[in-house]
Amino acid sequence: MAINIIDINVKNLIPNPNNPRKDVGDVTELADSIKEQGLQQALVVTPDHEEHGERMFRVVIGHRRLAACKLAGLESVPCIVREMNARTERELMLVENCQRSDLTPLEEADGYQGLLDLGAGVGELASKTGRSESFVRGRLRIARIPADVRSGSEAFAQLSLSQLDDLAEFEAYPDMMAELASMAGTKNWDWKRGQLRSRVRVEAWQQSMRTALEALGLTVDVSASTWTTPEGYRYYNTWSGEPDQFEKWWKKWHEANPYGQPIIRFSDCTVLCFPQLSPEEIAERDAKSERREREKAAFQEALAARKEFNRLAYTLRTDWIRKHATGFNGGQLRKATTRLSLLALTGTELCHGLISGASWNNIDNVLAAYNLLAATPLPYDDTSDRGLWHEQNLTELHRRQHVEGAANRELLLILCAQIEALIKPGTWADKDDIDLAQTYYHTLSDLGYPTSDEENKALNGCFLPEDDEAE
Repeated sequence: MAINIIDINVKNLIPNPNNPRKDVGDVTELADSIKEQGLQQALVVTPDHEEHGERMFRVVIGHRRLAACKLAGLESVPCIVREMNARTERELMLVENCQRSDLTPLEEADGYQGLLDLGAGVGELASKTGRSESFVRGRLRIARIPADVRSGSEAFAQLSLSQLDDLAEFEAYPDMMAELASMAGTKNWDWKRGQLRSRVRVEAWQQSMRTALEALGLTVDVSASTWTTPEGYRYYNTWSGEPDQFEKWWKKWHEANPYGQPIIRFSDCTVLCFPQLSPEEIAERDAKSERREREKAAFQEALAARKEFNRLAYTLRTDWIRKHATGFNGGQLRKATTRLSLLALTGTELCHGLISGASWNNIDNVLAAYNLLAATPLPYDDTSDRGLWHEQNLTELHRRQHVEGAANRELLLILCAQIEALIKPGTWADKDDIDLAQTYYHTLSDLGYPTSDEENKALNGCFLPEDDEAE
């Protein structure tokens, strides 16, 4: 190989497009040194093309020195001119740059790949650069990161060697590689990498599982929601394990579920098997469904009957109390208020009272009931603002209590309103609540309330569920 050293005008020197080092960095200090001492080491160049009758030379070694010479104002620089083929040219650039600590892993990787494309082997690259073969293979994996992934994030150039290795891990999954690269410069890199690794693991498992299923004549259903039980099938059984162990489990499962063909679905690394219903199972299922519908209809019918009864009974009781309250004598009032006070405070044997029962804290409903029972409703009836205890109402209640002969009657009305607020349609289907209603009706009867036959039936449990009546 002929070697010539000549001075070449810097205008005739062009950067090498295949130089692994893409950024020569800051050359200010080097330019200052060249101004004082001159260029101490010649550039290595190779002939390129002719331009306007002048030979152009392509720089092989010395890109940084050339940049510094230009900055220092030199018109020409000494160069070693070598005739070389593309492979030799790339080898020289790679070896030269590998000896510098500021060559980035990606630049080094692209240098290896360029030589690999020209026919160099991994062993040869390792030998010439002083690297191990495993090191070279690692860099070649990085070099295969596609251009669109590299340009997909402004922060890609900031990625560390370990992060570039992370990207190379997803070589077989370009979309995942791009997804991970989009995390460059953020705090989410490790999280996304773990997420993608899990996805790769699941995809690999499912692919192997499909192969195992096909060998058994089974396919995976992807037509509907994973967890929804298909029409004509029973709730799923699950299996998780290595695909090559599935056949053993499948044989036992199929023996227990021999009818028809199952529907198979995946959920991550789990197989869901939905057994097909036999005609007998379908008939049993339909019978249960019909029975549930009948029970639902019966419940709705009973509920409607209780609601209607409760509405009528409530109207009868409140109308009667409002009409007769002013006619109760002192003995009647004392007896009724004593009984209802004890009922409100301590409850019945099976129902807690005000002392221990939160259900008695029912202010808005008490207000509504009191206003129906009293001949004159309270002045403030906004139930959204705890109306019964509003200052206007408290003032009015205190005033009514101080009307001569009215205190016991007012106490009775408030106690009746409290219990009326507790009696609901569900009262008549619950033995404990009926116990409270019976005590209340007993007090009203002592005051002269004419309990109807329908009310007596309800008090005796005609609305109780059949099981409760049997007990």
